[in-house]
Order: sequence, then structure tokens, then C-alpha cells
Amino acid sequence: MGDEALSRSAFEALYLELEKPVFNVVYRWVWNAEEARDVMHEAFLKVWAARARVRVETVRPLVFKSALNVAANRLRVRRLRRFLRFDSAEQLSDGRGTPETSLELAQRRKAIRDAVEALPEKLKSVVMLCEFSGLSTQEIAEALSVPPGTVGSRRSQAMARLETMLGPLSEGVAP
Repeated sequence: MGDEALSRSAFEALYLELEKPVFNVVYRWVWNAEEARDVMHEAFLKVWAARARVRVETVRPLVFKSALNVAANRLRVRRLRRFLRFDSAEQLSDGRGTPETSLELAQRRKAIRDAVEALPEKLKSVVMLCEFSGLSTQEIAEALSVPPGTVGSRRSQAMARLETMLGPLSEGVAP
């Protein structure tokens, strides 16, 4: 085959061949069928978007790598959303907490707010847009005048800094 680029027909055949195996791997990563389908499709779309640089000989592992990267990013986003939803109206107004619980919640909210505020502006803007705008990565990239890859790397940097400041993102936070 040589250094042949990925054609439409090769991509379609690849999709038919790998759709179920990729779904099965991703499902066991995210444990949600709808999200696994979304992740699988996003991974295939990423490969298709990069088709000019993708060689037929290396495309199979690339599809799985893309799928796992997308799944891992989604799990990080899910954990971040739990953090940022921590001070939701439900938790603030349920009225069933003890004074100690209320104080603990207030301290945790302040720690989260302080951690987000401590992020450099370029990281904070990406996190806020990614989590709350509903924009695609491409649209966020356009809004910030940066390449789409920069959006992903800044989001990853922000998540790492938040974990450093706050501890594991999933710890002690209600879903």
C-alpha cells in the first residue's frame, strides 16, 4: 500500500470494520451507551478531518487512540462540571444541612471559586467556554482567535491546575 493517504472509500470501509470494536472499548471507558456513540463518532470525525495526514497503514490504531483521547477528555470535563456545579441552588437551599455542613460547603465553594479565579486568563476563558457556552471546539477557537488544538491543550492545562489546587476532581463532589 505504501504511503497512501486515507480515501473516502477506505474511510467508509474502516468505519464499517471498526464501528463495533471502537464502541465496545469506549463504552467500557465511559459506561454510557449514548456518550460512547458520541465519542466514537467524534473520534472518526477527527480522523476524517486529518485524512490528508493519515496513512492507511496506521489508521486503525489512530482511530482507537482518538477515541480513547476523546473519552478521557469527556471524563475530565464531567469531573470539572461536578466541581463547578458544586454550589448549585439545590445544594445551597436544601436546608437540611447542619451548621458544620453549611460551613464546609461554603469553604469548598470558596476554594473552587479561588482556584478558577487563579487560572491564567487564557486557561480560564477556555474552561468557561468549553463547559458553559455550548460552542464546539472550532467555534471556541474562532472566538478566542486560536487554533482548535490550542483549545484542547489549554483545557487540559486548566484541568491539571485545578486538580493540583483542589485535589482529585471527583473526590467529595456529588454528581
